[in-house]
Amino acid sequence: MADSDKNEKNHQKKKQLLKLEEILKGGKNLLILIHNNPDPDAIASALALSYLVENKYNIETSIAYGGNIGRAENKEMVKKLNIHLKKINRLKFAKYDRIALVDTQPGAKNNSLPSKRKCHIVIDHHPKRFDTPTPFEIIQPEIGATATILTEWLQETGLDIPADLATALSYAISSETQNLAREADTRDIQAYLVVYVKSSIRKLAQIINPKLDQAYFVVLARALYNAFIYKNLLVAHLAEITCAEMVAEMSDFLLRRKMISWVLCTGFYKGNLILSVRSSIPKAKASEFLMKLVPDPKTVGGHDQVAGGYISLLNGAKDLKNMENNLSQAFAQAYGYKDFNWQPLLGDTDLEK
Repeated sequence: MADSDKNEKNHQKKKQLLKLEEILKGGKNLLILIHNNPDPDAIASALALSYLVENKYNIETSIAYGGNIGRAENKEMVKKLNIHLKKINRLKFAKYDRIALVDTQPGAKNNSLPSKRKCHIVIDHHPKRFDTPTPFEIIQPEIGATATILTEWLQETGLDIPADLATALSYAISSETQNLAREADTRDIQAYLVVYVKSSIRKLAQIINPKLDQAYFVVLARALYNAFIYKNLLVAHLAEITCAEMVAEMSDFLLRRKMISWVLCTGFYKGNLILSVRSSIPKAKASEFLMKLVPDPKTVGGHDQVAGGYISLLNGAKDLKNMENNLSQAFAQAYGYKDFNWQPLLGDTDLEK
């Protein structure tokens, strides 16, 4: 990186932190709200913002979320790093004079911010799709993880990054970018190297390799049994699940099958059909692709290779089979295939061997 570019980036970070200080001035309590069913990037980014605000600006913070934390790695991360999170339905919003959205945005239907509540700060790496003005917003879709922004801010402030926070940030960046192989920018790599050397390697290993309960293997078996292929496409419908994050996890897993460049995975969870799209094509525009498959584009978010969303099923699981069949058909048609014949990933001869 040229010195002029480096100086410009440092100048931008200084301006961002000055703006953050201006927004927080006079405040006493900051609520940091992350998206529903939060992933490591959302959790670590919120934790970093909390640490920065409390230690640099002496303002109390709380981190809150809607939905559940169900994926084994995410549970282990919260447990091993002693991250304190609050369920949004237990909050008293009147307590907070400032609200920040992290790894999500106002108007997106993947967070639980009440429509009447003002958001003061937005920090995200997803493309901006909603015209909802906020006093201070940093939206940078060119990078692979929101945690990268917060790591850069911590560096700029000169605050020491404790081992547990560094561990959270390094895991967030690596998991969000598939170990820096998916949609990772130079900034993500640099931020990862900064926090990795400060991390607890023992805790990081425990987070990456948690013990898995029986439900995980049930869903894994269902994903393999219900996976169907046509040319470079793969669809897998998991039916009813107990953890929303399993849909994305199975999508990532199934994309590893040779000759497959697109995966659509679904699962029914608490009245919603959760959808996940993955692509191995760098400029695939997965989020735009997924928008073609859902009634309400506001329920979809993502990037070029990763996208997720949901469809509300008014009649619950009664609509499930029909919806799954329609999505499989729409998935192939959206890709441009008019005549297609889905074939099972595992045939009878595979299972007999």
